This record gives sequence, C-alpha cells and structure tokens, in this order.
Amino acid sequence: MSNYFAVGLGLIEHLEAKADEWGVKHVGTVASINKINKNVTPALYVINTGNNPNANGSIDSRDVQQWTVVVAVSNQAAQTDVKALMESSGELVSKVINHVQGYELDGYHDPLERASTSGRPDYFSTFALYPLTFQTTITP
Repeated sequence: MSNYFAVGLGLIEHLEAKADEWGVKHVGTVASINKINKNVTPALYVINTGNNPNANGSIDSRDVQQWTVVVAVSNQAAQTDVKALMESSGELVSKVINHVQGYELDGYHDPLERASTSGRPDYFSTFALYPLTFQTTITP
C-alpha cells in the first residue's frame, strides 16, 4: 500500500460518482466537522475519525481505520423543525449507507462496514449534519 489514507481518497471518488444522480452539490473532506460549509447543501464530507493498530502478535500489523461520512443538508422551511429536516434528508442518508457499506478499495483493505458513530446528528435551525461511521482493516 502506498498511501495510508487511500480508503478515504477512494471513498470520496466513490461518492462523487453518485453526486449528480443524488443531487449532491459537493463531495469532499474537512479537518473536522465544525469546518463544514453550511452554505452548500446537500453535501457529503469524508473525515478520518480513527486509526488504531490491531496487534496480532506478529511484526505485520493490521490497522483499523474509521471514516465518517457526514451528510450535510438544509431545508429553509424547517426553521427549528427537526422533523422537516429528517423528512427531507432521510432518503439521501439511506443511499449513502447502502452505497458505502461493503465498499472495498483493493486487496490491502477489507470492505467498509458500519461502526458506532462517534458523533451524533447536529441541528442548526435550517441545517443538519448526519454523521455515519464506517470502518475497515488495512495492512499499512
């Protein structure tokens, strides 16, 4: 493997392939969730949220990497109505889960699988962030 972050880079491309079909205006990455642009929605952000060695008793390590896809949506009619945000974003969240679950970059990386999400959904008036965490095991 030549790039430790290859899964994240590949995941961005994997999601970009569906952006037009899903009506997503931006697919990218940010250093942290609080850096997400609230003015461009719907959008998908791929964030590396974990890199943990998985000691296997030998010199060769297998690392568990976690990648969080944050679905950023807005609904101007929602104001403080969380239900309206959920209604307008639920289909996109389902599409992301189904598209990312099982994604396999190459033979060095296991397929992505859902993992416990470190964050929780955040709501800001007419804007919401839905984090979905996936993990893979890699050979660095």
